[in-house]
Amino acid sequence: MKFWIPLVYLATVLAGCGGGGGGDDETPVGTQQYPGGIWEGTVGTGAAQRTAIGYIDPGTDGKGGAFFLARGAAGATAYDAIYGVLRADKTVVQATGATYFSVQDGKFASGIAVRGTASADPVTARTSAISGNYSNPAATAAATGMTTPFKLAYSSLNNYAATFALIAGTYRGSGTFGTGSWVLTVSSQGLVSGRIGGCTINSADNPNGPGSTAAPRSGGSPLYGLNLNMSGNTLDCPVTGTQQTGVAFLRFDSTGVPSGIFAFITNATGTPNVYVLEGRADPRTVTTPSPTPLSVAGNWLGSLTFPAGVIGDSSVYGTVLPDGGMFFYTNSSFDYNLLYGRLIRYNNDATTNRFVTANDGVYFDRLLGGTATGQYIVNVLVDGTLESAAGSGQATRFSGTYSYPAQPGGEPTAFTMVPDPLYALPSGAVPNLALITGVYQMAGKAFGDHTSTLTLWADGAITGVTSNNCLIVGKVLGELGSGLNLYRVEAFSYLADPSTPATSITCDLKDGPSESGTASAQFDNAGNVIGLRILTAGVSGNNEQVGTSRRAHTVFDGRRQ
Repeated sequence: MKFWIPLVYLATVLAGCGGGGGGDDETPVGTQQYPGGIWEGTVGTGAAQRTAIGYIDPGTDGKGGAFFLARGAAGATAYDAIYGVLRADKTVVQATGATYFSVQDGKFASGIAVRGTASADPVTARTSAISGNYSNPAATAAATGMTTPFKLAYSSLNNYAATFALIAGTYRGSGTFGTGSWVLTVSSQGLVSGRIGGCTINSADNPNGPGSTAAPRSGGSPLYGLNLNMSGNTLDCPVTGTQQTGVAFLRFDSTGVPSGIFAFITNATGTPNVYVLEGRADPRTVTTPSPTPLSVAGNWLGSLTFPAGVIGDSSVYGTVLPDGGMFFYTNSSFDYNLLYGRLIRYNNDATTNRFVTANDGVYFDRLLGGTATGQYIVNVLVDGTLESAAGSGQATRFSGTYSYPAQPGGEPTAFTMVPDPLYALPSGAVPNLALITGVYQMAGKAFGDHTSTLTLWADGAITGVTSNNCLIVGKVLGELGSGLNLYRVEAFSYLADPSTPATSITCDLKDGPSESGTASAQFDNAGNVIGLRILTAGVSGNNEQVGTSRRAHTVFDGRRQ
């Protein structure tokens, strides 16, 4: 399925006086109505009736401007759309030359006429209702051969004036207008990051244009102006390099906390397109700024909570480096699922204890593509928060979620982790290479069921061999400071053993890229080193979507010999 559907759309500015659909020359009468705002209601009648939601821009004089109405589509979970320019002349509202998009067949009908009557609340005198009809969207799946009636009411969502504080959060959804799964995170400064389908949303300025933003409109409006900067490979993101612009507004729960979002967006550059995003808000997490922010670096263990109906390996282990390098894995009976990338403080705020991936999260699912190969999934979004028990100044809990397009269950997977006691430095121990030199062996699991044995030498060199005739080479550069049981590993690779007879099993790992990552020692209750864990990953090439790159990883969990 392609994520982007092109369209041709017209923006016909109406004169704002006289006239009507079908040649009606009736002169408008009554008190001038001002239709700007968010509107909710129904379209159609009887069994064909569908819900509708949208907005009308008030324009410079309050009498109307650009409008967008999303209506539930027959037999689809997404929305059809009607959009263009609508004006009010006293009680008559009218748009000609509007466009209709049918989500069922992906077709567009232009020249749609919208005509209706606006009325005011007798108490507040505010325009509170619009009823009317729109003309037949011919040659689309939505065609009826006749006009379709609609009834709209001024929405209570207009009572929530847009602010940066309200919209700050994470929103996610799927399916609407062929976009696939999507997730957007808005910072308290209005910076937007995330992805829509295969496109990455960039919050920072880049060669494609200015960074993505969501900014409240002025005058107490409930609308937010959106500008989304899109990037990605052309296969999964045909609109890479474009700016998508439009508006958004929030839904709220009974306590006034944002519970969801609607966004109506079109292409500001390049080939025209349009899409609607309807999503839910992630639960709001309060993160209190700390004068001495916590460090996420260390060795962690914990559990995963999957969406309803999803089963998997619930135990999770891993490491985060001082620079944010992250590598987590599940301990399954065959190979591992992995989650790795780089964590940064949310919105680059040095005082926050919220961490997110820097658009480089990778998930390896060992069961995709067959158990012998698995599959790497890119653009994984991790969002986690550090906590400290009893004000100890040390991180004692790391919890959050990770998500990616087409994730099983359609919901994020939650994680909760605590420091792993197996890797806690014994009292008085100082991490150094001399502490961990030695020979370590791991039974077959992550090496195609082959046993691997490696030696860590005093100078940091790594050598070893697997039972399928792979030579292991690499380098431990030293511990990473601050008394952490973490060591930097570089140039970790597998080579074919040249002495292997041609008739023997050959090294199936030899063509992988060079890997880098971390090593950590394991201790018994007496403070002795009993094992070594090495977690590394690597990638070669620059475009895995078209087959010009290759990924590899290693989970070595060896016992000291």
